[in-house]
Amino acid sequence: MASSTSYEVYAFKAGNWNIDSVYDDKEMALYEARVLLDSRHLSAVQVIEEKFDADTGETLSKIIYRARKGDDRKPKAKTPAASSDEKIKAPMPPKKAVDEQAGFIKYVVIMVLSVGAIALAGIVGLVFLIEHFG
Repeated sequence: MASSTSYEVYAFKAGNWNIDSVYDDKEMALYEARVLLDSRHLSAVQVIEEKFDADTGETLSKIIYRARKGDDRKPKAKTPAASSDEKIKAPMPPKKAVDEQAGFIKYVVIMVLSVGAIALAGIVGLVFLIEHFG
C-alpha cells in the first residue's frame, strides 16, 4: 500500500483561507503556522494533514492545528477521538538562532554608538582647533 502524507499550512487574511506552504514534516508545518500567526497581517492559521493512498486514489484530510489572534485560550488541536487527550505542540525555534540574532543586534548597536562617538569627538576636536588657532 503506497501512501504519502503532507501538511498544508493555511493563512487567513482578508476573509479568505490561502495556502501558504506545504511540508512533509509535521513539526516543521506546526512551527511555520506559529511563526505566521505572529506576523501582523494574518488573523488565523491552520495546518491540514493530507494522506494520499496511491492504490485507491483516495485522499484523507483533517485539521490538526488551528489558532487565531486574540484568542486567549491555548490553540486546540483537532485530533481523532481515540487520541483526544494528546496535545500538539509546535516546536520552539532553536535557541542558537535566537542567540545569534540577539548577538547581531548588539553588534550593530555597538557599531552605531562607536561611529557616533568618533564623529562627535572629531567635531569637538575641530571646533577646539578652530577656536584655539583661529
